[in-house]
Amino acid sequence: METRSSTAQKFIYDGITGALIRAGLGYDHPLREVLDRESEIVGVRDAVVRVRGEGGQLLMLDDRIKELRHDPSYANLFPADPPKVAKGDMAKLRDNFDAVASGKIRVE
Repeated sequence: METRSSTAQKFIYDGITGALIRAGLGYDHPLREVLDRESEIVGVRDAVVRVRGEGGQLLMLDDRIKELRHDPSYANLFPADPPKVAKGDMAKLRDNFDAVASGKIRVE
């Protein structure tokens, strides 16, 4: 691993934190270490954090987290998916309104 400046490390840290939170994981989740190890800053005018995916292509952090979610060696690090209700099923949406509002049930 190459040595990073403190500015680069902070930029990567902030990018990973945002990706973990968007994925519903804590900012101190064990995946942070994996993502930090794989992360690199790309771009010139608009710098962004990317990671190399399984095929060697550059991925956004969100896409890499989705990839790792399906990797058997990392599956135990993710919480189970919450139950789902179809967005067109008004009866179930009404019956489960409180659980949907609190995030216990996801609408798709």
